[in-house]
Amino acid sequence: MYQSAKIRILIFGHKEFSQLLSSVLTDIENSAECRIVDAIVGTIDEANKHVSLFNPDVVISAGSNASYLKTALNVPVLSIPVTESDIVSAVAKASIVSRNVHVITFDDYSSLVELLNQNTAINIKHSRYETAEEAKQIYQLSKLTSDNVVVGASLVCGLASQNNIKSFLIYSKESCRAILKEAAEIGRNQRDQIHSKAIHRWLNEDSKTPILVVDNYTNMLTSNAAADVEFAIDSNSKQQILELLHSSQFTDISDGKCRLNQADWWFHKDTIEMASHRFEIYQFYAQTPSICAAPSTTKPTQPLIYRSQIMGNLIERTDLYAHSPSHVLIIGESGTGKEMIAKRIHQNSQFSEGQFVAINCAAMPSELFEGELFGYVEGSFTGSKRGGKHGLLYEAENGVLFLDEVGELSLPQQAKLLRVIQEKSYRPIGSHKEFKVNLKIIAATNRPLADEVKKGLFRDDLYYRLNVLCINIPSLRDRKEDIVNITKSKLHALNFGELSSETLENIALHVTPIFETYDWPGNIRELENIIERLLVYCSVHQDPDSKKVTELLQELAPELFVDAQIETTGELAKHEHELVMQAMNKFNGNKELVAQFLGISQTTLWRRLKRFSKNNQRGQQHA
Repeated sequence: MYQSAKIRILIFGHKEFSQLLSSVLTDIENSAECRIVDAIVGTIDEANKHVSLFNPDVVISAGSNASYLKTALNVPVLSIPVTESDIVSAVAKASIVSRNVHVITFDDYSSLVELLNQNTAINIKHSRYETAEEAKQIYQLSKLTSDNVVVGASLVCGLASQNNIKSFLIYSKESCRAILKEAAEIGRNQRDQIHSKAIHRWLNEDSKTPILVVDNYTNMLTSNAAADVEFAIDSNSKQQILELLHSSQFTDISDGKCRLNQADWWFHKDTIEMASHRFEIYQFYAQTPSICAAPSTTKPTQPLIYRSQIMGNLIERTDLYAHSPSHVLIIGESGTGKEMIAKRIHQNSQFSEGQFVAINCAAMPSELFEGELFGYVEGSFTGSKRGGKHGLLYEAENGVLFLDEVGELSLPQQAKLLRVIQEKSYRPIGSHKEFKVNLKIIAATNRPLADEVKKGLFRDDLYYRLNVLCINIPSLRDRKEDIVNITKSKLHALNFGELSSETLENIALHVTPIFETYDWPGNIRELENIIERLLVYCSVHQDPDSKKVTELLQELAPELFVDAQIETTGELAKHEHELVMQAMNKFNGNKELVAQFLGISQTTLWRRLKRFSKNNQRGQQHA
């Protein structure tokens, strides 16, 4: 199970100190998760047991407890500071009870106590301890009476309380807030360091990519484990490799090829400057003697979940269009599954052996469009890669090119795409050669392209080229009979083994009536997001009941319960109330039968009855 993103703080306290810290934990509840162990830690094993159970990023304690834990634990331990202001404030409070004040602390405050004795009428005695046992001995030897008052840590205050002697804690809320803030910051830095070390270890020990680092200031060569193995690096070969890296073959270029340890390699060089040193970092990739066509890596299409007639007809049409080489235009709102339909066409078509290459047209800047689509040859423009680059049309050869959000293309981009469709060929940037292309184009949009054509925002000739075969995907609100099966499918798909199948079925039973009353403007993607959100919270409950699930949904997805179109006053509301109450009387309050009779869901009926009840209460209050 994933650990919370919040910083985890483990607090070892005792009685009054624990209570004081508890009172300010709400200040950091959004950024940190805290657990308090209310005990004086006796052994290293005891401390490590609490640490292994909670797995904290940082530990907070105080006095001798903190001093001991710093030697015992492998996580950062912070000791709550006691300022001179804290001591003065505690002594001032104690002096109201008695002029005889005994200050017993872990840290040395003898100079401050002496200054207070000189400038006040208070009789202050100060004792200092280093361990919990020593604190107990000092307290016993002090032989305090009811005429005395004690100022100290929670351990000392606890001893005084057992003997009915007044005591005051030396810690303040301000100090507690400060140490919690510091702990959260140190915890974040601790996590960053762990992540940085993980990356460093992977690069240095586990990566299969050989990496060499040259310090140009000291002319030292550093290598990772993969480079040591691939290049057989030892003290003798290091100098030879340094001489090779300083040769003209490697200078003034960032990408190239070389021969090392009797093998051919591609390399990429980056340069960084740090601490007045300039480092050149080389990554090496093995050259292959020949490049064969890679098998299709397209994942099997996820099954489309439906039982509605409208989707059944759409799937029949989809499979029919898949057998045609003609281009297809898919129209549907966001989140309706346009790409899933496109992948189904691909896998059932004569182009299934080729790749399914998707382009998000909305995210493709105009200046990059041509290079990404057509590719380019080496040296065609400043910054072009050595050896050039194949475009997406090349990748989609004998496959499917999926143009997602095609309505977002600019007019210049549309013109370039139109030529490819018309000529069935393209020319990479900087090349004088035309390349024939054999593929199927599937375009998708959530825009009314016919209207865009009339407005002059989309080329009519491109529209007619793409709109040979058209599929209109219905929104989720137009096929609500599919919601129950989609909900069950998504619950199982997003569960990741946290909840049992029986629990998932119960959740589906509870949420489906609520889901079926909502219009789903975000369609299946919105439903999926809400289910994923719900599963995160349900994972802490063994078997959430209907009430709990409804409460969670009201908190996580309040939009499901907004019914803006219901009139709450006037003649329509009056007749609605009469109709519902007549049905309740007719079926003796059986809500399931009432909902069926009225043609609404039980959730909708429940909301109506709740609203009627609130209206009645308001009417009684104003009567």
